[in-house]
Amino acid sequence: MKSRTGIILLVVLALIGAGAAAIFWFRADIATRIVQRAATQALSGSLTDDLPDGLHAVFCGTGSPFPDRSRAGPCFAAIAGGHVFVFDAGEGAAETLSLMGVSPGSVERVFLTHLHSDHFDGLAPMALQHWVNASAQSPLVVSGPEGTARVVAGLNEAYTIDSTYRIAHHGERVVPPSGFGLAATEFVFPAGQADLIVYDADGVRITAFPVNHAPINNAVGYRIDYAGRSIVVSGDTARADSVERAAQGVDLLVHDVLSMQLNTIMGEAANANGRQNIGAVIHDVRSYHASPEDAGAVAQAAGVGALAMTHLVPPTPVPGLDAVFVRAARSTFNGPVWAMRDGDVVSLPRDGGMIRSHRLR
Repeated sequence: MKSRTGIILLVVLALIGAGAAAIFWFRADIATRIVQRAATQALSGSLTDDLPDGLHAVFCGTGSPFPDRSRAGPCFAAIAGGHVFVFDAGEGAAETLSLMGVSPGSVERVFLTHLHSDHFDGLAPMALQHWVNASAQSPLVVSGPEGTARVVAGLNEAYTIDSTYRIAHHGERVVPPSGFGLAATEFVFPAGQADLIVYDADGVRITAFPVNHAPINNAVGYRIDYAGRSIVVSGDTARADSVERAAQGVDLLVHDVLSMQLNTIMGEAANANGRQNIGAVIHDVRSYHASPEDAGAVAQAAGVGALAMTHLVPPTPVPGLDAVFVRAARSTFNGPVWAMRDGDVVSLPRDGGMIRSHRLR
């Protein structure tokens, strides 16, 4: 009996070994077949088509200027009635959108909250993908506060030589010259006016309002309304009454946050290792970002449906570290609180409810 069991075991091990050897030997063919299926799936559908009618919050970049391999630079997208709007385009934004099933070619407009470089250093790749993916006939529109046109002009100039190569290689049918680059529109708040409608079409209304990100004196947040649902995006700001006013009764508040607890740990580590310059930067950023407790207090005062924290400072490389942000915000807000990740989507269907999902492929 024991000998029979031993023989069976040997046969099983031999079969496993043979299977492993076959997988190793044919690994290139197996990998190719997987890619074939994945490519078909990736290119056959879009996130927009998968979502019900309503307003949808798409988190395409939840990081900050501090290095973080798991988070792209600041990027938020709103999908409303088939329209795709992007708010800020940090490094890696276009890539993350694509991996979520949102083609940069479908982006109708980019709205900038302010002109810190980490909020626009992904604009050029997004413009390139917008042009090539959709054979765009006109540039990607970028709206923002005063100075936006100067940033756009500089990026267009930097990529002009590259554009001639692409037109020569692919031809004008694939990459129409008229679709290259970015087109800027700037807005200024009229004297004594606390907000400004910057988009109003097809039932979608986007309103800009000033926030507190000194020394930047023209930083803004946005409120998006569609189908009776609403989202406020704070942009970068310390706690601000303007965010609270704009967010009154909205379904979702998207707020940047800085953990004072984790920031202190990072600053002390930098100074202890002779990195006083980094320590000074870590210290200084505290003055113009809200803490999770601040964001929670704004959400509570405004009576919002849920709080989604993004632009997490400092980075969260250790699993579970984002719970520090959530715990702090829950001390001041009674509703749902999330520390968002790249790829997260919060859906607000027209007929009510709130659905959170993860769509990073």
